[in-house]
Amino acid sequence: MLGAQFGCDRFDLYGALYLFCSRYHSGQWSRGYRILSRLAQAGYRPGLSIQSNRFESDGQRWLYRHLVRNYKGRV
Repeated sequence: MLGAQFGCDRFDLYGALYLFCSRYHSGQWSRGYRILSRLAQAGYRPGLSIQSNRFESDGQRWLYRHLVRNYKGRV
């Protein structure tokens, strides 16, 4: 799995995706907005640190930076 060297779990991935998509989606009909909707359907509710734009773990920070580097203009 991506980020395995940091011991990332699905919540690290969900948090990184949430931050990435909420910052970089390009509107209500974009891929990033659909990902945010799917996270909500999966039951993900961001914690206070995520809502305050702070990372909850090093793995989450690494995953977020990877997403920005590789997918910034594509959501």
